[in-house]
Amino acid sequence: MNPDECGSETSDRVKSAFSAKLHKHLSKVTQHTKIIFGTVITNTGDAYDKTTGVFTSPRDGTFYFSWTMYTNAGGSCPTELVHNGNPVGLANHTWNAGSKGNHSSTQSGVLSLKKHDKIWIRMERTGGGNCYAGEWTSFNGFEI
Repeated sequence: MNPDECGSETSDRVKSAFSAKLHKHLSKVTQHTKIIFGTVITNTGDAYDKTTGVFTSPRDGTFYFSWTMYTNAGGSCPTELVHNGNPVGLANHTWNAGSKGNHSSTQSGVLSLKKHDKIWIRMERTGGGNCYAGEWTSFNGFEI
């Protein structure tokens, strides 16, 4: 079949992928606060919303997600990946108590999603929440 004859079927075949960076530093964020990665690098399929920080699955499928948090010396930024309001057990704890240097921590997960499922990152608990913005802190995902 000619791609021009596919109509909307063509867009269904485009695999979603996004990469976004934290656009502002976070400090003393409370438990379950959603983290919004507002600087979008790429957003193939437009499934990531930079205003809400939520990825919405465009279809049933398997997706890979990763996120990196970068904290200041002595800071913490305990985060978790959330699927439809429920943590999926992939807490990403960066705790630098007593440290004299900055630290980063990266976590990832593979999830089977249904169309319209929602994925985001939030603070796992109230903590220092000292997370640096920019190229050091990011949220990424793509369909496998």
